[in-house]
Amino acid sequence: MAGAATLFRSDVQRDVLRDLVLSADGTRTAADLARSTGHPPSSVAREVSRLVDAGLVRTTPRGRRHLLSVDYTDPFMAAVRDAFAAESVIAAERGRATRWWSTMPEVAGRLRDALADGDTPWATRLLCDAVNQIPLVAALGGLDLMLAAPGTTGDERWDALLAGAVRYRLRLLDLPAPAWTARDPLPAWWWPGGRGARAVLAMQSTPPELSRLGIWFDARNFTTA
Repeated sequence: MAGAATLFRSDVQRDVLRDLVLSADGTRTAADLARSTGHPPSSVAREVSRLVDAGLVRTTPRGRRHLLSVDYTDPFMAAVRDAFAAESVIAAERGRATRWWSTMPEVAGRLRDALADGDTPWATRLLCDAVNQIPLVAALGGLDLMLAAPGTTGDERWDALLAGAVRYRLRLLDLPAPAWTARDPLPAWWWPGGRGARAVLAMQSTPPELSRLGIWFDARNFTTA
């Protein structure tokens, strides 16, 4: 979680917040955190006081104990939660013995089958799911295998959609795109979601990697797939 390390002021803060985020709200005290993190109780108490004073953590008296809970409405704490959630997922996935994600050649083959059956909604779902796997596969070090050059889907529009979508997702990660994703624009504009009102919305929210190809595909499709 190298990128997330910049979120924290010190090792004490990182370990305190990890414990709080991964525990249920209202179940930990500063003394509990000192025991679980192994840091001196005085250091943990000072860090907890800073977090409480900053409004990032709340305390609830319960007898002689002061139970801690996190305010996830704060953007910093929301980012901390997401960072540790990603760390947990990556650690779990590294321990899996089987490859659960699809390579781009495999995706293209499945798209070809779906399109041959006339099932464009399923093809859209397949494509978006595969593209959405890119960040986790990148964290696991599997992008070289995943992003091997695919064969054709049997439809140049879908070939271009796959290439542009991969370029879009890699840009968000600040990673270079493989050479096969560089394509010329389609001979005619294409709206994979159909025309009408949806087409207007798509033109307003299409990533540049796709609009450059003459494809109008709402970026929100990747978050609702």
